[in-house]
Amino acid sequence: MKAIKSLLLLLILFSITSCTIYDNDVEGEVDLVYSSTITIRANDFVAEDEFVSVANYGWDNLDEEMVDYGLVLGYIRFEGTTAWHALPYSIPFENDLVNMRYYFDIDDFTLVLEGEVADNNQVNANIFDGDVLRVIAIPPSEIIKTKAVDYRNYEQIKELYNIE
Repeated sequence: MKAIKSLLLLLILFSITSCTIYDNDVEGEVDLVYSSTITIRANDFVAEDEFVSVANYGWDNLDEEMVDYGLVLGYIRFEGTTAWHALPYSIPFENDLVNMRYYFDIDDFTLVLEGEVADNNQVNANIFDGDVLRVIAIPPSEIIKTKAVDYRNYEQIKELYNIE
């Protein structure tokens, strides 16, 4: 009986902590969540080597505070569809596996395409021509930390942060 009470108490404590929103103790100057969409064009990409191509998109909402302490998310919506997919994203194409990922720095958001077949850069870039990239930047003061938030789920993030 004592073991059942202890187990019940442990479960109650666990359920309470799993729904807690944690204070991140970071005071930001800006309390806005930024969002931007970009139509990807194949000619945006420049080959870095025989496997990797990059496309740089300047974005002045990425300041030092956002880069160091904020949360920057990337999603892709394929032309003719309504679903958003979180980056990084991999797609098989013919005899290649193409990975789209991103990195960011102050005033810059960069898409990276990486294939497994050498000298396939232009073909890989053509796969994403006309697709839509959505970038979301959440300042440190606005980040919601809880186990209930799936930052890979665009629809949940859109609703949680009131993104139009």
